[in-house]
Amino acid sequence: RVTTEDVKKRSTSNSLRSYSDARPSWEEELAIWEVALIAHKVECPINLLHLSSREAMDAAKEVARRFKELDILLEVTLHHLGLSNEKDLGPLAKVNPPIRSENDRDYLWQNLKAGYVKTVVSDHACITKNLKKGDMWTCLPGFGGTALMFPILVTEGYYKRGLPLQKIAELTSYWPAVYHGLYPKKGSFMIGSDADFTIINLEEERQVKPHLLHSAQDFTPFEGMRLKGWPEYTILRGKTIFAKGELIAKPGTGVYIKRPVSFHYQRH
Repeated sequence: RVTTEDVKKRSTSNSLRSYSDARPSWEEELAIWEVALIAHKVECPINLLHLSSREAMDAAKEVARRFKELDILLEVTLHHLGLSNEKDLGPLAKVNPPIRSENDRDYLWQNLKAGYVKTVVSDHACITKNLKKGDMWTCLPGFGGTALMFPILVTEGYYKRGLPLQKIAELTSYWPAVYHGLYPKKGSFMIGSDADFTIINLEEERQVKPHLLHSAQDFTPFEGMRLKGWPEYTILRGKTIFAKGELIAKPGTGVYIKRPVSFHYQRH
């Protein structure tokens, strides 16, 4: 709170970089050590989510090394992998933790490719553009992006950084299912597993526009980016629910998947 108010008083900037300065990455580092120590004392597994910076990533790796008895999961978001504050998008890209530097973004990719990161999430928070009115300090944080999960991982990961396609499947399907006690019903092609999968067109390139998000959100900070790797078909429990850009599932298709209350992840 003091840090944020201090930056606001000294700066008239409405930039993403100023907002990042108001919520510095060392605060992430401090929070990671704090929660890791508490988890160590009470013997509780933890999910270190939304890692956005070099400092946060290094702290997360260090607590995982130091507290080996804990099941520490490292997670990053789509927007911290896909955006940097060196291209100022203003309030439209305000989110917490803030969008960081290009160096931070590249460091997240390096550690994702190296295997330290187990899951990538969209952190989808669907809001409309009118809620982004005002300046950086008063507008609502967050934005949606679930529909861009594979295009960004394929374009920025597979094509630009050599991230294997199998790794993308693990980050988005296998590891989330394992960590939430849903494997092998989910996250697997084993006999008896749910027939859930998505068919991706690796070659088709589209320019990102809000209507491609398939949500109520009428803007996206990713607008204008040219991405490959768009889903063509999505199959849920053996039935096609999305085809050629159109949702064809009927309301009520989804069902609640109960997670075992007593589940505790065992290292694979």
